[in-house]
Amino acid sequence: AACASISRVPLVHASMAHRHLLIFALLPCWAAAAPVNEAACPDTTAVPSCTGPTSVEEYWVQLASQGHYDKSKRPACGNSTFAGPTVVEVQLYLTQVNEVDQKLGQVTVNGYMRSWWHDPRLAFRSEAEGGCLDAVRMAGADAEGIWEPDLYFDNLVSLHTHESRLLEIYPDGGVWKSEQITLTVKSPISLGKLPYDMHTARIVVASYSQDISLMRVIPRGGAVGRSSSGGGRSGVGIIAAPLSSSVWAFGAEEGHHAHRGFETPALVEIKFSWDYVTLEFHYSRMPKYYVDQVILPSLLFLTVSYIQFWVDPAAAPARAALAVIPVLIQRTLSNQVYKSLPEGSQRMWLSDYVATTIFISVLAACQFGVVQFCQLQEKRRAAKLAGLQKAGEVARKLFNVCEQDGTTLLDLLSECSAQQVSVDSDLPVAADVRVSVGEPFTEMQPNMSATSSTSMPCKIKSERAVRYGMSEADLLFIKYAQVIFERFDQDKSGQCQPSEVRRGLTYFNIFLSTASTASLMGMFLRDEGLRTSVDEMQLTLTFDQFTKLLSKVGDYTVHAKACSKGSMSIVAKMQGLAPSKRCDSLARWLFPAIVIVTVAGFYLLLPLY
Repeated sequence: AACASISRVPLVHASMAHRHLLIFALLPCWAAAAPVNEAACPDTTAVPSCTGPTSVEEYWVQLASQGHYDKSKRPACGNSTFAGPTVVEVQLYLTQVNEVDQKLGQVTVNGYMRSWWHDPRLAFRSEAEGGCLDAVRMAGADAEGIWEPDLYFDNLVSLHTHESRLLEIYPDGGVWKSEQITLTVKSPISLGKLPYDMHTARIVVASYSQDISLMRVIPRGGAVGRSSSGGGRSGVGIIAAPLSSSVWAFGAEEGHHAHRGFETPALVEIKFSWDYVTLEFHYSRMPKYYVDQVILPSLLFLTVSYIQFWVDPAAAPARAALAVIPVLIQRTLSNQVYKSLPEGSQRMWLSDYVATTIFISVLAACQFGVVQFCQLQEKRRAAKLAGLQKAGEVARKLFNVCEQDGTTLLDLLSECSAQQVSVDSDLPVAADVRVSVGEPFTEMQPNMSATSSTSMPCKIKSERAVRYGMSEADLLFIKYAQVIFERFDQDKSGQCQPSEVRRGLTYFNIFLSTASTASLMGMFLRDEGLRTSVDEMQLTLTFDQFTKLLSKVGDYTVHAKACSKGSMSIVAKMQGLAPSKRCDSLARWLFPAIVIVTVAGFYLLLPLY
């Protein structure tokens, strides 16, 4: 009625102050008249009548009313005595793996450390028993008034405890504690199979002050250790939330996918009468980074090393660059591997692989050195042939003399060689020559004597050499051909077969297969007016013929090589190549085979690391 009378006062005729007073007077009336909107409080039910604590504060009051609670005393066992140890269950809820430090062998994780135990002194009536709560939840400092197990991490490096802390007490005296932590532990990392390595992160939990006679520590739902060797793996030590990483895949060994989470059992061991619970999870590296940044680039630079075998050795700067640059770059790759890894003596698959590829590249560079050495040899031998062909006029003169006198070139060379005489003996051409000790002989002037007062042996130019106007320099290359011929005339018969002639020609930078050499010999002999056998492999050459062939070998080699093209054995093809080209040809085939075998071998040997 009062509200109705107040509401009838016309506000339009009231002053501003009266209006404010009237509004404040009507507020309780409007609130009382407003209907209750039950939709704003969903699932509303009538508050049941109960006895017991309804809050944490009331719970502490009830606990104090039951007698003094000594939080320094561990809980009694199930039979309400202190004869047996208190059982504490532990578990880590893993939310994130922050870092895996491969150099130091450390793993940093985020998560919630959980523990369970039973303390009958904390029991209260449940809702089913007429109580008001089924669990008393305490956060932060509210939970510091009861006994808690003194757990620590045995392989701890660093620990950061967050403010997030929750403790629940259940009617039967059961206690559950959860605390958010950031934990860094020492966990050995084996990099032998890098980048295909798998690891196990271990977090070891134990009681700091109470041995197994007072406290038993086990994983959640696990078994108590029964011997000095430990109780084995049991229970659930780690529950992992979905984890993601660009480097690691987690929980692979457990048969789970990281994006779905996983669970792992824990290992219980008893050491020196203390329980040690090892919480562990497995993780493996995703190898894409090392495959893309190390393995594939090393193969690509091996390909660069391979390209040099197709470059003309005469282009030495380009060839040297292709030989050396891959070695330097692969050395840089090797340094990159160790950038984030421990620089120890541990054998690693990737390190051995890179070292082997570097060694292959170094071999390729050494091959270039061998090719250059072979080319120097070839140039010297080509100079021998050029010198012999330059002395072609002398050679033809010798051949004509041989035909006229019916002698062999070997005998003629012997007669044209310098002869040893004594100065007091009759000289072969006494009126034309003189001998001076330590000086080359020269023709005597008309007014000079042909005798000397000294008596000692010396060499002079032979009569035939003087007669035909041949210098010893003209005979030098022909004598070199004689040395080569005699070296390969193994049976000393004075005749060389095609295989022997082929080896002799190599000393003049002429490289043919044995069949091509036999064909060349047949063409030459027929041009000389001789008949040859059908089987050209039976042909032979005397020294005269060998020397004459050398003087015009260029007329036959191109034709001989053209006739031998087609189906040839590998040996014949190799015989027809100069040593420098032979090295390149072999490298073109062997290098890819070596690389393929090396890569396949390393992957086959991976399980042994």
